[in-house]
Order: sequence, then structure tokens, then C-alpha cells
Amino acid sequence: MKSISLCFQVHHPFHFQTYRFLDIGSNKSYYDEQRNEREIIEAATNYYLPTNEFLLKLISKSKGKLKLTFYISGTAIDQFLMYVPKVLNSFRQLADTGQVEFLGSTSSHSLISFTNRKTELVNQIKDYKAKIGYYFEKKPHVFVNSDLMYSDLIGKDIYESGYRAMITNGIRKMLTWQSPGYVYSNCLKQEMHVYCRNELISNQLEDQLNKLISDESNITINSFMAILHNHTKEEPVLNIFNDYKILGGLGIDKKHSFFKAFVTQVNKSNEMEFVFPSEISERYGPVSVIKAYEPICWVNHFHSDYYPGNELQTEAIKQLYLLGGLISEIDNINLQADWNYLQTSDHIHLMDDQHPEYHSDENSDCIYKTKYDAFINFMNILDDFRLRLIKESKKNEKTSSQIKSQNTPVKRQN
Repeated sequence: MKSISLCFQVHHPFHFQTYRFLDIGSNKSYYDEQRNEREIIEAATNYYLPTNEFLLKLISKSKGKLKLTFYISGTAIDQFLMYVPKVLNSFRQLADTGQVEFLGSTSSHSLISFTNRKTELVNQIKDYKAKIGYYFEKKPHVFVNSDLMYSDLIGKDIYESGYRAMITNGIRKMLTWQSPGYVYSNCLKQEMHVYCRNELISNQLEDQLNKLISDESNITINSFMAILHNHTKEEPVLNIFNDYKILGGLGIDKKHSFFKAFVTQVNKSNEMEFVFPSEISERYGPVSVIKAYEPICWVNHFHSDYYPGNELQTEAIKQLYLLGGLISEIDNINLQADWNYLQTSDHIHLMDDQHPEYHSDENSDCIYKTKYDAFINFMNILDDFRLRLIKESKKNEKTSSQIKSQNTPVKRQN
């Protein structure tokens, strides 16, 4: 019987506003708060809230057969708390059914695993796990990195942080002749199990749902089920991983109807069933090791070997993590929050000519026209952040010196 793991990603970065050279040191906010609020409310209204309500009913009707998995980024959780807390409540309702699992990750969809800062990687993973435990009372057992980023070294580091399984993108470059329908082992830590997102089926599901929007579409559930049935039957695992927004927005009723039919067909089948990612390792052992010397990923609109990126991206990442030593000595909640949000991978994606923001004819909220605009804006913010770190560090040194002076015993005169 084929085990189908249905995983959905919910992610929203904190968008930056225009930050010019003259703004450095001016105490100006880094964030486009109006855009952040507008986007998160629009997403909640047209995507998450109605789809969560739909899935809650579908889970009830499925009588334990439908199992869903979510990755909700730390930055998305923070924005839900700021602007639409009822979204978190609706995800909590799904969690309370017992039919929903949550994936582990870093605290802010960050690029930390791309560096050699292992202590901070472990801390970010712990912070995110604590956040999932606090809001949903769930403990993640399977890890998904930002952008599904993976390499041999990253897999090893994630294993040493406490996870024993992770999901990455099942691309031909890594799999070569192998199939995404099996469990593999990290070649440096064979105890680490590696699951592969099935690109073909995941993309087909998104494509089918998008085509439903067209009035002329003749897409039916039977055409998609035929794709599943024709998929190699002897492969035990099918990992579907998509952005959660594919189930909402324009044509939401048609999308929900299609997804309901898909779930119904699987539940009636004697050949397929839904499982949690955590159940996959329990059921299937790895068939072989898998090697990825260079990072691979899954980023919509970009190629799967996107990292380390172009010269602007590599320089931005380098300069960002040069500040890691300073931030580790700072106990300031505002600086720590900015540090987390600066690491979100979306800021780096904008430093690429292929970013869809630069090729869209539609009106866009994006403040950048080219990758150079994105790079310069990011570096200006980084320079301001560096100054704030240095100022805070000096203040701490002064306070520490004063405390030490006050505690020094006075030598008495004879």
C-alpha cells in the first residue's frame, strides 16, 4: 500500500521598506508594516481561514483516515500574532483533531544551516520547536529546512541537533537514477533518514488546482487519480509538499471540491493511505545512502541548485553572518528579533534577476526594480543593524564595568 504524506507550507517574511544610506543611524524601522499587515490579512481572509474551516470538516468526515502535515514558519506565526490571531486559533483547532502533524525547522525560515554556526543552528531549532509546542501543543519529529535546503553536511548538522528524519526536494541531480518514492540515508550520518518531495506529483497537484480557475477547464479528479495510479506502484512512499495557498484564493470552492474528491478517492482505495511524515521512518527503512555534495532546494520560480547563489547573494550572506559573534553577546529582545528576521531567505531571493517580482506586469508592492536595489537596501539595513549592535555592546561593557567597580572592596587606610 502506498503511503501518501501531504505536507503544506505556510510562510510569510517580514518585508523591508526602502532604507537609504542617509537612514543609517536614524532609528528608522526596517519593515514595511503596512504591506506586512495588508498581505497577512488578505492571506488569512482568502486562503487560511476558509481552508482551515474546510479541512476541519473534511477531517471529521474522514474518520481518522485523513492525515495532514504543516510547516508554519516562525515569521508567519509572529505576523499572525500581530495582525490576525484567529488564524493561529484555527490551526490549533486542526491540531486538536489529532490528525495534523507539524514539521520542525529554524526559528525564522533562516539560512543558518548554510553556515558553520552550529551552536546557533541548534538554538534556532530549539526555539522553533518550543514555539510549535507552545501554540499547538505538538512536538515536531521530522525536520524541513528553509526552502527544503539540503546537503550532506546540512543533513549531518540537523541530525546532531536532535532530528532523525528530514524532507528535501527530490531532484534528479541528487537522486540520479533513484526514485523519490523511497526513504534514504544521509551519507555522513546514516541514522538520519531523508525523505524526498515528489516533484512530479506535487507540481501536478498544484497545476490541476490552478487550472480549475479557468471556466474552460475540463480537469476532473479522475485525471489526477490516473496520474497517481500510473505512478510506479512498487514505490511505497509519496511525499507531496506544496504551498498551502494552492487550496485557497480565486476559485476556492472549486479547489476545495477537487481536494475533497481526492481525499475521498484515497480513503476508499485499497492501494493508498494518508500517513504522517513521522510514521514513514517507522514503516520503511532506508534503501540506500543518498549524496548531495552541494546544496539543493525548492524555491518556486528558481532552479533546484539555487544556493549558494550569485555574487550579490553570497556577499550578503557573508556580511550577515559576520555579525553572529556580536549578536551572541547581546541580550536585547528587539535586536534579537531583527536578527531573526534579517536571516529570512526571501531577502536573498530578491537579489536574483529571475525573481518573479522583476518579470510581472501586474502592480506589485515590491520596492525593488532590480537585484541591485534589493542588495543595496539589505546592506544599508545591515549597516544600521551593525551600528546598533556595537552601541549595545559598548553599553553592556560600561554597565558591567560599573557593577564590577561597585563590588570592588575599598582598601582601608591604616
